[in-house]
Amino acid sequence: MIIPPVGDVSQKSGPARGIAAMVAATALFCCGDALMKLAATSLPTSETMFVRSVTAALITTCFVYWSGAFSAVRRALTPAMGLRAGGDVTASLFFQAALGRMHFADIMAVLQMAPLMLTAGSAMFLGEKVGWRRWSAVAIGLLGALLIVKPGTSTFSWWSIAAIMAVLFGTMRDIATRRIDPTLPTALIMMLSASAVALASLCGAAIETWVQPSTRELLMLLCAGVLSMLGQLCLITSVRAAEISVVAPFRYAGIVWALLLGFAIWGHIPDGVAMVGIMAVAAAGIYTFHRESVVRRQDAKRAAG
Repeated sequence: MIIPPVGDVSQKSGPARGIAAMVAATALFCCGDALMKLAATSLPTSETMFVRSVTAALITTCFVYWSGAFSAVRRALTPAMGLRAGGDVTASLFFQAALGRMHFADIMAVLQMAPLMLTAGSAMFLGEKVGWRRWSAVAIGLLGALLIVKPGTSTFSWWSIAAIMAVLFGTMRDIATRRIDPTLPTALIMMLSASAVALASLCGAAIETWVQPSTRELLMLLCAGVLSMLGQLCLITSVRAAEISVVAPFRYAGIVWALLLGFAIWGHIPDGVAMVGIMAVAAAGIYTFHRESVVRRQDAKRAAG
């Protein structure tokens, strides 16, 4: 997920709008992923990735052209951007492969580990200070993920490892994003990443047999790309409308949407153990956001004093 720029505090319009936009973003992302899962039942992984990423690349390219951001392309071509694109490509590959083979609510819950892994990665690679409370939350979130995938049991699938790998490479992508020049337009970063995913997935045709998608399948993939872009727009609106510490916990509304869609479309309800794991991941993430907010306030008081 792209780390969007935060607007000036004076431009914020209040927490209600920010919370509503965050909940809407999670709904749009979940609906897009559900469409991708439906299409993945009959189409190879690289083909579904290609159609979705091309859709995203075309939309963002139009916006970049309209906004005049093409002038910044040369500044954007840095090692950090290359690392971000590589992380995005690999995370997308693992995610799409797992999405077509895991229960929808399970994989979406595993993906909620992303903020926890970003906290750990920021401490290890960016030198950010993380106290024992947040490290404990990371450990609890990891335990929750293990309860969801249940390694060593008859219900375990090796595709669960692919979902976890998607989280790890997504963390690499987001850490690289923090190294990118913050003055670069968000749409330009999105365009370059989507283009990289499109090119990489096109190479998948060499090892997978692509098939002619039906009109229904093509529409599902195109809609998934559009929903993803709308989700990004809502996400940016959210963090510009209110403080991140206020809206960030509401990203876990995505688990609720995933449970509802998983039951409505596939009739699946996670078992008791998986539900405990889902709640552990969500609780750990929400607590992490809380602690980060507390630490920021303490740092601000020390700087002012």
